[in-house]
Amino acid sequence: MPKEGYTVAESANKEYRRRMRQYRTASGLTHARLAPLIPCSESLVGAVERGTRPPTESFTRGLERTFGLNGELLELLPAIRDVNPVWFRKWPAIEAAARSIRIYQLALIPGLLQTADYARAIFEGEPGATSGEVEKALKARLQRQAILSQTCPPSLSVILDESVLLRHIGGPEVMAEQLRHLLDMMARPYVTVRVVPLSARSTAGLVGPFVLASDDDTSAVFLENAETGEVIHQAEMVHKLNQRWELLSGLAQPTYETMKIIQRAMEEK
Repeated sequence: MPKEGYTVAESANKEYRRRMRQYRTASGLTHARLAPLIPCSESLVGAVERGTRPPTESFTRGLERTFGLNGELLELLPAIRDVNPVWFRKWPAIEAAARSIRIYQLALIPGLLQTADYARAIFEGEPGATSGEVEKALKARLQRQAILSQTCPPSLSVILDESVLLRHIGGPEVMAEQLRHLLDMMARPYVTVRVVPLSARSTAGLVGPFVLASDDDTSAVFLENAETGEVIHQAEMVHKLNQRWELLSGLAQPTYETMKIIQRAMEEK
């Protein structure tokens, strides 16, 4: 599992530069000879290859055309353009490498299970959010969900406070679609969703949401508040949140009861 110094954007940028250099040298081209073929300045070719300038889509398409590629560089652009805030950028790599992911949410459907319209409504609620920023953030969130469709997906176990189902994010139609999607995802054998009912009153989850991700060797925690978040590998914190998870798990309804709760929430939309 990647450690705290790792970011998806940095790794993707390093790989882009490695491939670019490999294709350029294999073609026998210097920076000066490659530049007019893209076309761009010689200084830009050098800056991208050194990592002092990020590659643009038009620059990358010029490279692909020149080298006769089929997306080998373009596929890296979404990660290089990582629109996630700095404090979150470590997490997608940890999430993607995990064998199991456990999520507790107090206010929202977790990002891995959100529909596009539900996620868009959340991003539109951010102070000062522009339409361009919303769409970039939405694209990044949907790309993260690909880990649940891969050949060997992680096991995903989610505990939701019942209030998550009652909050009309994006309006009744968007929320109804989101709840249907939640039921559809629960049909997958590696996805479990359970609800802590409002009747549980005071619970160990009222202090806030958290995520636990584990692979064969390590575990990590992701904690978030209104303005920032933190990735933690400290064993003591992992242990404490495992304990909190167990308390919440004891209050959560079994899957078949959770499905009934979700269906009732859909009927009330």
